[in-house]
Amino acid sequence: MSLVITIGRQYGSAGKDVGKIIAEELGIPFYNKELVDMAANKGNISAEAVREIDEKATSSFLYSLVNGNYTMHGAVVNYEMPVNDKLFIAQSEVIKELAKEGSCVIVGRCADYVLKDVEDVETCSVFVYASLDYRVKRVMEAFPELTQSKARERVIKTDKQRRTYYDYYSDGDWGIMENYDICLNTEKLGIEQAAKMLVNYIKNRG
Repeated sequence: MSLVITIGRQYGSAGKDVGKIIAEELGIPFYNKELVDMAANKGNISAEAVREIDEKATSSFLYSLVNGNYTMHGAVVNYEMPVNDKLFIAQSEVIKELAKEGSCVIVGRCADYVLKDVEDVETCSVFVYASLDYRVKRVMEAFPELTQSKARERVIKTDKQRRTYYDYYSDGDWGIMENYDICLNTEKLGIEQAAKMLVNYIKNRG
């Protein structure tokens, strides 16, 4: 049976870094942005287009009205699925295929929800978080051109996008602690220690 460690994360909390360390320590594959290109190939979607909408949800009906893909001709409806939905479907198929191939770490993209009923796949759902101030500081270090107010704005906006994406495509609530197996505060634990604690849990779980 495969074990897939799924990582939800607040923006700037170093969830990706924690995931990479865990994958390296356990000797298993790590998937994050790679899923976008894999899903684009599978769904025959433009790679450039999907990078712009990665982990962003949209109301299919409203999106279609705005883009002219939903029209009425008497009782006939012409409907074209939005790229966001096509990407989610293709990405979900890729995630299931990877999970069946073997144990791995997957960051974001509703992986915990996508895999919850997949046969022969066990999941450990993790949520990585930290205070807003800590995350703003990390974003400013990563993007020196951003002022504190701009970095704060980016953090809040990205968290909102991730919450909307998760809540739209799954039946869960993003960031609600009781919905995850493990929650790690990287500000309090440190990135390395947070990863080490999770690795120890995985290795010693019953």
